[in-house]
This record gives sequence, C-alpha cells and structure tokens, in this order.
Amino acid sequence: MRSLLAIGTPTVMLAALALSPAPQQQTVEGRWDAEARSWDDQSRVQLDLRAEIDGRRSHHGNTFRTEELPGLDLWSRGAGPVQFQLTREAGTIAFTGEQEGDEASGRFVWTRSDRFVERMAGLGYSGLTTRDLFSMTLLDVTTGFVTAMQERGYRAATARDLIRMRIHGVSAEFVDGLAEAGYDDLSIDDLVRFRIHGVSVDYITAMAGYGYTDLSGEELVRFRIHRVTPEYVETMAAAGFDHLTADDIVRMRIHGVSPQFIEQLGELGYTDLSAEDLRKARIHGVSADFIHDMAGLGFELSMDELVQMRIHGVSAEWVGGFAGLGYDDLSSSTLRRMRIHGVSPDFVREMAAVGYESVPTETLIRFRIHGVDADFVKELEEHNFTGLSAEDLVQARIHGDWMRRSRRP
Repeated sequence: MRSLLAIGTPTVMLAALALSPAPQQQTVEGRWDAEARSWDDQSRVQLDLRAEIDGRRSHHGNTFRTEELPGLDLWSRGAGPVQFQLTREAGTIAFTGEQEGDEASGRFVWTRSDRFVERMAGLGYSGLTTRDLFSMTLLDVTTGFVTAMQERGYRAATARDLIRMRIHGVSAEFVDGLAEAGYDDLSIDDLVRFRIHGVSVDYITAMAGYGYTDLSGEELVRFRIHRVTPEYVETMAAAGFDHLTADDIVRMRIHGVSPQFIEQLGELGYTDLSAEDLRKARIHGVSADFIHDMAGLGFELSMDELVQMRIHGVSAEWVGGFAGLGYDDLSSSTLRRMRIHGVSPDFVREMAAVGYESVPTETLIRFRIHGVDADFVKELEEHNFTGLSAEDLVQARIHGDWMRRSRRP
C-alpha cells in the first residue's frame, strides 16, 4: 500500500514548480542606431536601442560622451564595420555593425553582471527585473551611487527611483549642495523636479542675494518654470520694483510685465503704477500703443479706466468710427455701456438709414437693450407705422401685442 506521503509528494512538487518565477533573462539581444550630435559645444553620440525585454518591446535612447564608447568614432565620418563595448557595473553591452559617415547601426548583446545583482541584493534590491538591470547599465546606476543615496536618507528609493535620478542627473554632490543651502529634507520627486527645471545651488544662492530667501521647493520650481531669473529680478528692481513678493514676481513674469513695458508706460505719464496695475494692464491688453491712440482721440484716462475699456473691447478704431458720425464727445463710461450693449458705428448708420439720425446715445443703448433695429423699423413700416418717435419704437418692441391691436386696416 502506498503511503499518503508518497501520494501527495508529486502534487506538492508540481505546485511548487507552477509557482516558481520564470527564469530571468541573462542576456538581451536587439538592434541599435547611433548618430553624432553636438551638445553644449561637445561631441556626443545619440544611441538608440530596441529589443524585447521580459516579453515586452523596449526602446531606450541615451546620449553618451564619445569617450564612453571607445571603438565608435562617428566624428571621423568614416565607413565600414564597427565593434565596440559599453562596460558598466550592472552589465556589459557588446555592439557590432556598420558605420556610414556620422551614423551607424547594427546589433547588440547585453549581458548582466551577476556580481552587481548580488551586491544590489545586499543593499536591499533583491527583486530587480531584467528591464531594471538593462536600464541601470545604460544609465550607469552603480552600487556606489545607491550607497551614497542611502547614506543621505534615501533608503526607501525604489529601482525606478534610482533610474529616474540617474536620468535627470541627481547626484550625491547635488544633494549635498542643496542640503548646505538649507534644503536637506527633499523627496526624490523634489530632487528630480529640481533637476528637470534647473533649480541649482547657484540659482538658489543668486535668488537669495536679491532677497528671496527661505523659498519653498515648490516656489523655486515655479520661479524656474516661469523664467524668474536673477537678471529679471535685477532689472525689475532697477525699474523700482525691488520688494516684490514671490507670488507677485511670478505673476508679473507670467503676464509679461517687463522693464521695457514699465518704461513705455512711464513715458506716457503712468509712473506710479503698482504691481497689480501693471499685471492687469498686461492681462487686458492695455499697451503703450492703445494709450497713445486713445490720447489722440482726446481721452486722458486713468489706468483703471483704460483696463475697463479693454475689458469691454473698446478700441481706438471703434471709437473713431463714432467721431465720423457726429459722436465726438463721448465719455469713457458711455463708450463702455455702448460697447456692452452692442451699439456700434454700423448700428448707428443702419438706424440713420431708416430715418433715425443723431439719436442720443442713451436712446441708442435703449434701442439695443430692447431689440430695436433697422429691420424692426422696416417691419413696422410694412404695416403702415411710420414717423414713430424713438420712444414709440421702444414701446412697440416691448409690447409686441400693442402693434397687433393697433394695426391699421
């Protein structure tokens, strides 16, 4: 008789085999293309690799210094077979192919470093995938880099975090410099965002020199995103704005308030404007040209009045259209109301064409409010209602049934 143990053993073994992970790729084979590039006045090589890794298609593009790829000299503009190797702690990539001028292509074989896998496991990274190891080879993620990051408090960094930091150039020196500048509690996301947007120790120091100390990481990133540079701060200070808050200077930069814009307004007599005045002027399109053109029409307006004019779409050309129709002494408030209600030079001409000339502006506005237009006048005339006063027209429009009751036979 077979024992229960003997019967159960094969089942347990089969279950264990089913749960075992698929063997990890030791090598990766694929195709590569390379092209000579100039970056920061230095000779570089743009290298693109395509392969199938862990059952998925993968594409990696990286830029290398020419000395990192001995055996590949695209700058020689030569032609013929090439063979070179990229050796990193995480693995080695052997390249073979053909060069044609400043381009080359061919096939590659990547081989992982088992020693690196063991050392990374000792640092807490025991589940690295082939994709992780391949990326770490290309980006030169070393155990020294990992150790340095852990020593600086980043022990919870994932493999993807390590790769992201290397992609964007986060180094131990970068972290140390930020710590010395007072930023010693940044997350990995913060560090990466700093690198992406160009928040450097030099930038932080320069901004502090203009009074922007103790800025948060988020504020520094906002400064860089909106191009608040030391040069911009200096020129704004020279224009009289040397005590702007972080929010104010960002908003001014967003809306294009420049020293040149401030100078142009000053030459037109607007010399005591606040940061908010300038920002609103830029938002609503109060330009030096607009002010000059309105002054040519006889309007000497405050900045608030100019902003209100632009908000409601009052332009010098539109105002000039009324002057030619005999409306050459309109106030800014009247012009705004006319614009709001749609009283245009064309509307005035159309009403004049049906017998309503030199109509007061308030009446024109009432016409538009109640829908009195040239077509309505013509409709009344078709029913023998002629010679109506402006007030009759308004009342007829308001009381549409009045027209039907009073229709002449």
